[in-house]
Amino acid sequence: LCVGCQRAPDAEQQMDNYLSRVARVLKQEFIPFDANQLSQYRLAERRDRLYDIPAERISLLDLLIDVHQCKPLQQRIAERNSVLGKVMPWSHRLAFEGELIRAIEDCIVTLSDDSDREEVVAQLVALAEEKRSQLPAVFWNALNASEEFEYYLRFASGPLPVQQAALEDRQGVAALRQLAQIGQQLPAQLPPPPAELEAHFLALHQSDRASQLIHSLSRMTHTLEQATMMLGSREASQLCPMGTATSRSRILLNVFVMFYAGEIQPYMAQIQRLGQPWEQSIAALASISSIPPATEDYLRVLAAGPDSLWQRYQRQLTAHSQAWQEVLGACQLRPGQPGWESATGPE
Repeated sequence: LCVGCQRAPDAEQQMDNYLSRVARVLKQEFIPFDANQLSQYRLAERRDRLYDIPAERISLLDLLIDVHQCKPLQQRIAERNSVLGKVMPWSHRLAFEGELIRAIEDCIVTLSDDSDREEVVAQLVALAEEKRSQLPAVFWNALNASEEFEYYLRFASGPLPVQQAALEDRQGVAALRQLAQIGQQLPAQLPPPPAELEAHFLALHQSDRASQLIHSLSRMTHTLEQATMMLGSREASQLCPMGTATSRSRILLNVFVMFYAGEIQPYMAQIQRLGQPWEQSIAALASISSIPPATEDYLRVLAAGPDSLWQRYQRQLTAHSQAWQEVLGACQLRPGQPGWESATGPE
């Protein structure tokens, strides 16, 4: 019972109130937002986003005996074959693979002048090449198997809060952008050290703004679609049959000034400020080669495709602004027209 009595977030109230007021003036009906719509922004099952990476062709345990001159490589091999190494999470595995390849390549240099080690060197060269070729798949497994990545890209149960101060997600967006850059540079450039990767994943886990943004984009897109439909109705086109302001058109102007310009537009500005860098980072991530199809599909649904949530929101911004221009313009109430300054009247 207490859950049912919880107060709706201010952003939800603003959007619902805006639609109700437009509907009341124009004598229209609208479809309320259904939170079940958010289910389309759910990530695919983890198993559908992971690559099956085969085990190494060359036994690392066998190499352990032959590379006693390469202590760092011995340490990496021992670490990988330890009990903990065998259950290493993919986010740690990405950093480990980078360290292992560095150790292998350093060992190749160390042994290259020893004619008795030609066979071992050849094995190490083949292993290094194989490991580098696997790095893109390891990268995507590191993201797709991590709770942090899933947490960042989930949709929240509520929208972004309404605040006067600009909302920010600098650390989360920066982490996503850095991870995208790491993926784009593989396999030519090896992954960074564990501490740097852990910091990026931690930043994703500490961000709630991206999930709230997904909710806000979905709900605001719906709000704009419904309001635009009402502003484009036959009733709206007949507000001012003589081309001059009427009492009802002045009431609609009050709705525009007080609730659209006064509440909805500032909130949309928050969404835009937060969403632009988020959209760019999502697009950068989606452009990385060897991305699993299920992950690519999801990122394109969010922001990286022409019919994505972000692009549909952008189109509704334009369509809704144009709808207001047409309705108010037909009544000489558009900003800059004669009726704009003089129009008054209670809602």
